[in-house]
Amino acid sequence: MKEIKRIFFIQTAFFGDVIMSTPIPRALKQLYPEAKVDIILIPETRIIYQDNPYVDNIYLFDKRNLLKRIPSFIKLVHTLRKNNYDLAISVHISFSSSLLMLFSGAKIRLGYPRQKFKNLTIDLPKGVPVVKRGLLLLKALSDQEFDYQTELFIRPEIQKKVQEYIHSNKLTPEKMIAIAPGSVWPTKRWLPDYYAEIVKALTVEGYQCVMIGSGEESQLCQEIIEKAGVQAFNSAGNFNILGSAELISNCRLIITNDSAPMHLANAVKTPVLAIFGPTVQRFGCFPYREGDRVVQVDLKCRPCGKHGHKRCPEGHFRCMKDITPEMVLQYAKEMLQSEVKEIQ
Repeated sequence: MKEIKRIFFIQTAFFGDVIMSTPIPRALKQLYPEAKVDIILIPETRIIYQDNPYVDNIYLFDKRNLLKRIPSFIKLVHTLRKNNYDLAISVHISFSSSLLMLFSGAKIRLGYPRQKFKNLTIDLPKGVPVVKRGLLLLKALSDQEFDYQTELFIRPEIQKKVQEYIHSNKLTPEKMIAIAPGSVWPTKRWLPDYYAEIVKALTVEGYQCVMIGSGEESQLCQEIIEKAGVQAFNSAGNFNILGSAELISNCRLIITNDSAPMHLANAVKTPVLAIFGPTVQRFGCFPYREGDRVVQVDLKCRPCGKHGHKRCPEGHFRCMKDITPEMVLQYAKEMLQSEVKEIQ
């Protein structure tokens, strides 16, 4: 294969998928130490890669903004063609990603078997976790094995802000448990009343529950604390996504829905107890580290969609209602007793 000097790869999905793509540039730098490695993201997820040492340049495709989508695409194609890439890789299957690879003029266009306009691919076994799937694509380039541990690079000023939050609230990392009750999709959210029971039970056991979420989820987190009737800590909206990751890294455990905090926790090596309702593990987006657990119930109507819905299509929402607080609490206690978090 011709010498590879310039590479770009595309990941224009949202936070979870972008976090799961972080082993790829590290692997590419191992394969081609002298090559330039660039990435294409949507503007919202730029923060995930802003300090990644394995990425040379970040280019943005504002595909979710209908007014800017076409101008952004044209500008990006112009930049890609000017850079004269040897290799393009897409880990996001979409027609726009396929067109970017084609119009870039890249000599080698590597994509999944269903990707349009590729000229190199590899057969992938079914059921492979997403975090491993992108690295398996690289088998088309080399037989080398790569570490699939995801990673985040967090600035010292963010770390300092989190430590100040921990200190000012008299929190103790050995007792801290992160609780992430939110999700963009309503059917992915375990019931707030159930979360309140978990917060209350863990607090009675002597743990300190720290609510994790965006500013939009702050009210939900506060409602759960008020229903629990115990002292808990609402960090939702206090930090950006990397700040939340840093806070999670100080916790013994995270209890979360199938949402971005699950992927943040994996990236900072905090044990994950994930609650899955409408989605299932075979989709590939699940906590992958040894000792992580997924709580779910078997129902004929599961899965009802890859990303969840605004409301239960069957009208009963049993996929979440049938997961009781007692079930989750049992898993949590087992993990807290048996897991020793890896020393960072």
